Amino acid sequence: MKIYRWIDKYNYKVSIKITKRYYTGISKRKTKLYSLSPSFWGNYLLRLLLVFASVIFFKKSVFKGFYNIISRKFSPFFRSDVNPIFYIKTRDLVSALFGYRYFVDEATPVLLDRKTIFSEKIAFQTPKDPFISIIIIGNYRLDYLYNCLKSLSDHISEKYTFEVLVFENQDHYINSFLNNNVKGITLLETASFASVLKNAKGNLIYIQSSQAIIKKNCIEILAEVLKNRDVGCAGVKHLYRNGLLIRTEDETIFYEDSNHPEFNSQKEIRHYASANFIFQRDHLIDFNLSDIDLLSSFNIGRQIGEFLSGKNKKVIYQPLAEVVCYNTRQLKIQALTEKPEQKTILFIDDVIPTPDQDSGSNRIFKIMQLVKALGFHVLFLPANGEKNTMYFDQMILEGFEVLYRFPNMRGMIKILEGKLQNIDAVWLCKPHNNEQFKFLFEQKKDLFWIYDTIDLHFLRLKREGDLSGDHAIIQAANDVKQVELNIAKNASITLAITKDEKEILENEGINNVEIMPNIHEIKTITETASSFNLRNGLLFIGGYLHKPNVDAVKWLVKEIMPLVWAIDSQITLTLLGSNPTDEILALRSNKVIVPGYIHDVSAYFDNNRIFVSPLRFGAGMKGKIGQSLEYGLPIVSTDIGVEGIGLTDGHDVMVANDTKEFAEKIIQLYNSPDLWNNIRNNSINALKAYTPEVIKLQLEELLRNLSKEK
Repeated sequence: MKIYRWIDKYNYKVSIKITKRYYTGISKRKTKLYSLSPSFWGNYLLRLLLVFASVIFFKKSVFKGFYNIISRKFSPFFRSDVNPIFYIKTRDLVSALFGYRYFVDEATPVLLDRKTIFSEKIAFQTPKDPFISIIIIGNYRLDYLYNCLKSLSDHISEKYTFEVLVFENQDHYINSFLNNNVKGITLLETASFASVLKNAKGNLIYIQSSQAIIKKNCIEILAEVLKNRDVGCAGVKHLYRNGLLIRTEDETIFYEDSNHPEFNSQKEIRHYASANFIFQRDHLIDFNLSDIDLLSSFNIGRQIGEFLSGKNKKVIYQPLAEVVCYNTRQLKIQALTEKPEQKTILFIDDVIPTPDQDSGSNRIFKIMQLVKALGFHVLFLPANGEKNTMYFDQMILEGFEVLYRFPNMRGMIKILEGKLQNIDAVWLCKPHNNEQFKFLFEQKKDLFWIYDTIDLHFLRLKREGDLSGDHAIIQAANDVKQVELNIAKNASITLAITKDEKEILENEGINNVEIMPNIHEIKTITETASSFNLRNGLLFIGGYLHKPNVDAVKWLVKEIMPLVWAIDSQITLTLLGSNPTDEILALRSNKVIVPGYIHDVSAYFDNNRIFVSPLRFGAGMKGKIGQSLEYGLPIVSTDIGVEGIGLTDGHDVMVANDTKEFAEKIIQLYNSPDLWNNIRNNSINALKAYTPEVIKLQLEELLRNLSKEK
């Protein structure tokens, strides 16, 4: 309901104001009575009105939230051993009513009493050669320590083997709990860091505060960051139990909205002044270990980080790895003090790239990887503002910074404008995005403008119009042509994807054109790949929201395949690809398989005998052709399908442009092992011009021109 969205919007805004102001005030040594300050009263009134509106319109999430507080015995905020249940429930209810519990994750563990803790059991595996050693540091408190260990047992996957090391404690109850209720841990007598490293067996050392819990996959994500040998240390994003992010500035703790893009990109920082970080054991060979007391010092991250920085190792803040802190008084949370950034290139495309779903996304994703490898900071903005979680995480793990709606499109643009002075170039994909974001070049006159055509849209539309005879499409092609040419004239550099399209633009008077093709990696080894005799069937792949793919599949199934099946009725056809429409699904039969989206398509390319791509219109370099070349799967396609790659009919591809000839080429290639092997071997060689190593050199030259401009 629209009213629900309105309530959520203003609940979010007023609750973040209340919570940020109060907790930041407390960190500045204000008393708890600060919550009664008149500066809160206006926000309190609005919050109460929103709660009332939620009740009137029976918003279930509000009833559920208050019911959870009433029904549970314990709280994440108040000790159960020293506070009566009535006090805990009353404080939590009042806090929730006035917005202080709005951002608390329901999964945040509560603080159990001693009796309940001693009724619980925790068990860890004890591998002989653990890959990660997890060391629990800090001043132990039973309820905090229990939640810490429980989160480790619940949220560490089986991807890496690990051991858990804990210090013996003077507290009788803590020692009793560790000895009797926790299995599979190593108990250490001393808090000497040198002694700990001597006892730890892992290649990676993860330091975990006993007063914090990890969230799912936290340690695994940090371990992935350390696969880059240039990285010496990687740390987490700290959240307080109220759901806000914690950062420090001049020894003052600030509480921030954890959803802000500023805190959700991987950053290289000067040091990591906190617990909850991971490092390579062998990076500390020359490190002086004698000054670190693991029980009392939370400067360990700072000391190790500064040492590693001196060894030219990177210290990384990784926001996808999250911990929730119960106590900030003894914990010096990291200040995100970034190192001076390199030149920044802003990439803008329709959406966050989905490289396993469409060719355009795969191309721009690989280009950004190469640009980052060349030493540039990569900033990406999806024109639709959507934060697609799975692909967003992939971008962050690559080290790209991503902007998104926060809290809406206007907010995203405001954040972008705030970063504009630090942006050196904008890489804009597709004509409509160049139109939408041309205001950037008006605000910053010296901004370098890279117009990436992806393909010439007007050429694709013209071919579609010529094929269908639809005059409206032909007129649309003419209109788009004028838009594309105007953008190309104004841009600093225009990128064509093929030599043919570069020539088309130059014939139209565009002189600033460079070629930036698709990027492909050779994934097959001829000696170990499945042989001709072990393969069966035909394969097609494509996203079915793209009209050329729909047209190709319909022509293939309805006209070409009946001629093929007349010769060999046993041949099957698989139509891979994302977003199959009802029209595509209707083509299914015992001979036509439509699996829909498949993340890993390698088995299909390794087991089918021929790749077929009967494209009758389109433009640019076709990703599906390059993908088939990656796997060394021989291709039957059209002139339009193979354009721009440099393939030759009969040598490294089979080309046909009418129904009868296309069917004949399929049968010929399907039944000739010698021809199949020749086409296969030659096609693999044809792909070498589009490998990352080659394209990286082209990009380096392109961006060297950018440096000269600056």
